Amino acid sequence: MGNALFKKVVQLSGLPPRLIKSELTDILKRIGVQPKKVTEPVLRKAMATYLRDIVNKTLKEV
Repeated sequence: MGNALFKKVVQLSGLPPRLIKSELTDILKRIGVQPKKVTEPVLRKAMATYLRDIVNKTLKEV
């Protein structure tokens, strides 16, 4: 699954591929997972981390 799942998420995100690949790869590194080892549970954790980061960044800007 891994790499195919990573590519599918990048494709379906609707974001510029270069941006989302970079962001998602950084988050996966922080939680200790390589993009080729992505599973659905890992992806959920990565997305939750991403959303928390965005919320925290937004709150700091207010």
